[in-house]
Amino acid sequence: MVLTDFEKQALAEVSKEESWEHVKWFASIGEKLAGTPEFEKSVDYILDKLKSYHVDAKAPEFQAYLSFPKTFDAQLKVLEPEKKVIECIAYAQIKSTPPEGIEGELVYVGHGGLNEYKGKNVNNKITLTELSYAPPRPWKNYVAGVIKNSIGQIQINYTGPLQKVFGRGTVKSVWGNPTPETIEDVGRIPVVNISWEDGDYLKKLVEKGPVKVWMKAEATREWMRTRQPIGTIRGKEPKFVVVGSHMDAWGAAVSCNAVGNASTLEVARVFSKFKPQLRRGAEFLFFTGHETGIMDGSTWYVDNFWDNLHKNCVGYFNNDSVGMIYQTIYSAGGDPIFDDFLRSTTKELADNEGAPFMESRRKYAPNKTGDQSFYGLGIPSGHARTMYTAEAAKKGITGLGWWYHSDKDTLDKADPEALYMANKAQVLAFVRLCTLPVLPYKVTPLADWMSETLKEHNERAKATFDLTDLIEKTNAFRNVTVELDEALTRLSEKCKTEAHSLEDKVQAANDGVLKICRILGPVNYTLSGAYGQDYYGAEYVRPMPLFLPVAELATLNPDTSHYKALRTKLVKARNVLSDALEDCMWFAEYTAKKIETS
Repeated sequence: MVLTDFEKQALAEVSKEESWEHVKWFASIGEKLAGTPEFEKSVDYILDKLKSYHVDAKAPEFQAYLSFPKTFDAQLKVLEPEKKVIECIAYAQIKSTPPEGIEGELVYVGHGGLNEYKGKNVNNKITLTELSYAPPRPWKNYVAGVIKNSIGQIQINYTGPLQKVFGRGTVKSVWGNPTPETIEDVGRIPVVNISWEDGDYLKKLVEKGPVKVWMKAEATREWMRTRQPIGTIRGKEPKFVVVGSHMDAWGAAVSCNAVGNASTLEVARVFSKFKPQLRRGAEFLFFTGHETGIMDGSTWYVDNFWDNLHKNCVGYFNNDSVGMIYQTIYSAGGDPIFDDFLRSTTKELADNEGAPFMESRRKYAPNKTGDQSFYGLGIPSGHARTMYTAEAAKKGITGLGWWYHSDKDTLDKADPEALYMANKAQVLAFVRLCTLPVLPYKVTPLADWMSETLKEHNERAKATFDLTDLIEKTNAFRNVTVELDEALTRLSEKCKTEAHSLEDKVQAANDGVLKICRILGPVNYTLSGAYGQDYYGAEYVRPMPLFLPVAELATLNPDTSHYKALRTKLVKARNVLSDALEDCMWFAEYTAKKIETS
């Protein structure tokens, strides 16, 4: 595609100065956590700005399960084989220690994933783990406290020896507000964060022999009132895109997430200028309870606006930590159904500006981080933004930055030029999603992704569980999708000259493709299914997680009870996917015929 005059006009409306003023305002507030006056002030600011942009704005109130740690009251001491006081901070959503604290033997468990516990007994002991993001904080806590029965955990900040920074955060391993079935799993143990330097000291001490430590940490956990801003721009039809950025944030809170809030506001401002041209609308979300609650706001939004989202939402974009320093390379990607569209659109923008574009392409994997609460609905998710340059790595800046969730996350960690670039990438992608008659989705890449994923699971099964029939059915589904995609392409071309007379076909095309997304999304990307939420950062959040147990099955004795029970579970999983494929083949064939019928 080539940039149209309308698209150029929309891009010209993006203002570097406007979004940077938002960043500076949020930076002046600093730490803002749901349930605090600083947070409420930020809600009012967002509502005022949205209304000034002529965007319909509201801030529904609800109860969220929030936590406030007594951050700097936490204490940690080495008792044996030597005595040492170690500075630490407490996380949110922990189980508080008794007033006298707890003590126990220290066991190092690497990055804190399940595999790190092999051959280690941590029952009634305190675990020491790295604050990496594979897996994230909450899953480390869940593995240690719920699965392995540890009594406490110490997480080592990842900043390296040059920066003594403590990473604040939460270890709540339940995504969103808990239910009666999950509330006891929120956080069963106390967890604290220590510096990289002190962590290195403890690791070396453990290598020499037994180490006993004492720790004390406290945090509140309670249901609290909070508000969540929502901005709405309506298009000519009910369909819409969701753009979300979390509001509450730790420390100085610039790169996480003043920049995301500023970006969402700027996209809303630009879109408000082109309401008459929008076929589809947009909802701009500023999520609450992201930090002290873990995605309470986005999950509440999903649960309470379910019908409209299920029927009308065509895509979700999470606007988090954009516009950071050294992020000046355009990047894009997402769900296989619109990955090619996002990449080609953003590359076109980069080429038009003579800017670099990240060409690398990795296999899509569901990423249960940020406010990704939409997998169960089968809403495609993606991104169009910027990424780090090579210079960033040379300066030791990777991931979310060494300053993440700390008092060092100040205004100098954001870059107005990088934010400007990210805003333009998002505006162009959203303009096309909201104006093109036929959604720019292709189903065949999704079928290819499914076939490839099933083949990988089949290899891991090592002939203990045969997925060949599902692979064949997926290939049959692919054959149908080729015909559907060809019909979608022809319809898109016709719409360039005779869109008005093709409205019935356009609606049939879009409804059919979205129906396929709704059916396959929960199967491809979730374990808990359409109506649940998987644990934050859990290791089972992988492509087609229903079939992950094939790898374990391959290691078991077929005569054991566990083998037979696990195989039964996999048979049920096979039936779930088989039915989903049958339904999607029908919808693909039906939609293609509906489009082609004269």
